[in-house]
Amino acid sequence: MKKKLLFVLLLLLAIGMGTGTASAAGKPTVILDPGHGGAYGGTAGYSGNRTGYYEKHANMEVSKRLKSELEKRGFVVHMTRTSDVQFSRISSSADLVERMKVANGMIASGNNDNTVFMSVHHNATSSPTYGGYETYYFDNRYASSSYPPSVLQRHYSPESGRLATNTHRAVINSGVKEGRGIVANSLYVTRTSNVPAVLLEVGYMSNPTEEAMIKQAWFQQKVAANVAKGVDDFFNVYVVNDKNGKAIKHYTSKTDALNYSKTVSGSYVIHKKTGKVDGATKPDPEPVERPLVYGIYHPSVKMKDNLFGTEQEAINEAKKWKNTRVVHTTTGIVLWSNYLPKKYVVLDGSDKEVERFYQEEAAIARAGKLSQASVIDESTLEDDTVWSNFKRKNFIVRSKDKGEMVHLYNREEARDYARNWPNSELYDVWAKKVIFTNTDKTKYSYTPQNIEGSDRLKTAVAVSKLLYPNGFASTKAQKTVVLATSAQYADALSAGPLAAHYGNAPILLSRAGALPAEVEQELKRLKAKHVIMVGGTAALSTSVESKLKSMGMSTERLSGSTRYETNEKINAKLPSADGVFVTAGDNYPDALTAASVAVVKNWPIVLVREGLPVPNSLKTAFGDEVVIIGGTSAVPASLETAVKREIGADGVRRLSGKTRYETGTAAIDFFADDFMSNRLIVSTGTNYPDALVSSAVSARYNAPLFLVPDDAMPSDLTTSLTQHSTEKLINRTYYIGGAINPSVKTTINAMQK
Repeated sequence: MKKKLLFVLLLLLAIGMGTGTASAAGKPTVILDPGHGGAYGGTAGYSGNRTGYYEKHANMEVSKRLKSELEKRGFVVHMTRTSDVQFSRISSSADLVERMKVANGMIASGNNDNTVFMSVHHNATSSPTYGGYETYYFDNRYASSSYPPSVLQRHYSPESGRLATNTHRAVINSGVKEGRGIVANSLYVTRTSNVPAVLLEVGYMSNPTEEAMIKQAWFQQKVAANVAKGVDDFFNVYVVNDKNGKAIKHYTSKTDALNYSKTVSGSYVIHKKTGKVDGATKPDPEPVERPLVYGIYHPSVKMKDNLFGTEQEAINEAKKWKNTRVVHTTTGIVLWSNYLPKKYVVLDGSDKEVERFYQEEAAIARAGKLSQASVIDESTLEDDTVWSNFKRKNFIVRSKDKGEMVHLYNREEARDYARNWPNSELYDVWAKKVIFTNTDKTKYSYTPQNIEGSDRLKTAVAVSKLLYPNGFASTKAQKTVVLATSAQYADALSAGPLAAHYGNAPILLSRAGALPAEVEQELKRLKAKHVIMVGGTAALSTSVESKLKSMGMSTERLSGSTRYETNEKINAKLPSADGVFVTAGDNYPDALTAASVAVVKNWPIVLVREGLPVPNSLKTAFGDEVVIIGGTSAVPASLETAVKREIGADGVRRLSGKTRYETGTAAIDFFADDFMSNRLIVSTGTNYPDALVSSAVSARYNAPLFLVPDDAMPSDLTTSLTQHSTEKLINRTYYIGGAINPSVKTTINAMQK
């Protein structure tokens, strides 16, 4: 524990952050975050579905007024968004992640102490009479490994509480009605902010009276003016620091602060807003050993002694070698390279170059600091725009049967998209005319299809028949079937990529002791020649193997003493790839989600567990993408950190959500461009066998697998399915297994109309 605390302290000092005092190097700064935006409207409140006025609109109006009030008081103000845009199309969870990358990217170097983050929202509840103003902040009591706060927010939590108190008190004292008051909890935006942070819930839009008031300019102005006063109160304090720069006490009176400082040897007083020092001379910080957070990486080999304490040390060493890059091991930002191009260019509102970056995300974070900016990719033929906070997406791909599908910035990108969909066209908003029409005039139609059997064995057979209704063609080179046990999922979790590699082999299930008759019949119908048995003799007995051989089939068994060893045996059979999925070996929903993407990407799946060493396949994944599916409770943060240090944090990404369904949609939405398919696959998320055998359908049609609950679908899942159904012309949905709730089918079918 002492080592951990020491590392945290060193990290804080290394990035130029103090301990709650002002930084003389930077002006007091407020980062304003108008909540939601773009595709994510927030609550519709009492009347939004009728009027089109959603929470995102109220958030922006209050934020703009607050910006003006803060600037009058001398604060530097940045806004995470200045127009109606989202930060990610993947999901609302991904939007929060990208939003906070932008927000934290707005913090001037070394000015964390003198910067605060404020996210502006409006609330809703099922009661139309409940209302009032509320303030939320992260408290260290709510820190957890499942939803970890940033290291810096752990440090700033007390200051977040003080900011919440000052701003909340100023608003309520002005006569604004109070709701639940000041609430300490763990919201994503407050716990991941790298500065003191609060989330403001200005009022309840579900209350018709309060909603009407929220829309009024006088109310918005009243709230903005008093929040600004509270921010001023937060900064207008005198902080007594000890000789090492640690804050001891805060005073509103300079005299009181100086009197107290006289009782503490070596202490000094600093005014938080101005940075002016009184009392003893502010001492220079004692030299500290910096943590090794700057890494040198090569795209194909491990660099020896590759971690350094400063960026310049790392760059100086990297320059001695060819094909190297310097990466921050925590943020994943590429800081320097002698082989990667800086192809992402930030342009201002006049399309003048501002700065170049190696990575799209870094460029977008920089562009987000500007009131008008765009990011272009110079590696494309037409310098495609990849992000903008003021330009319109002027190219609309639309179906003549279903209407608008997507809006895009770039003409050729939009034309290529339209080519995928029959009876579609491309409309140019600037030219006010259709500039491309798909020559395929096939009319859109939709058919749902149930693929199921009376049990899991028969459902697997039904999937096999869907894939190969006439059995294997005589010309098919690989007449292979993958066979797994029906009793448990451990061995077969990573079998999807294996089956895809062997000519998209169907995955059949068997009982452990004997080959079921229906499986035997399906093998004969397929005219299978080779069976890969996944698992040891406890999963698939020697009797099963003998039966297969007696049918004239060759067999091959892939097994280990654990599911993780079996996973290694499976992956050894696969060809090299440019990426890999990592998921927990004891969490089947995440692995099944990974399988449906892995078979389309041709990536292997590596199973991990807390307590096991980092697999060698991840330590040597130089130049590959490593995508972790699942939260930190499934795949521990320690493993993620270790992999980042081994191969470079720029190559490692985590896709996760609060539930298995949110995790599934995060993965599908992130890889949406790989699923250019007119099919959907849906299976239950409450059991594994049906989804386990569905990966072969994903491989056949490049289609995503959506796991669904037994009851009502969560909002993120509904949003993802709606977006997928709008952006693609889905003409068939395969419902795999008989466990899917009919109401869920009805909802999904309605999305295709």
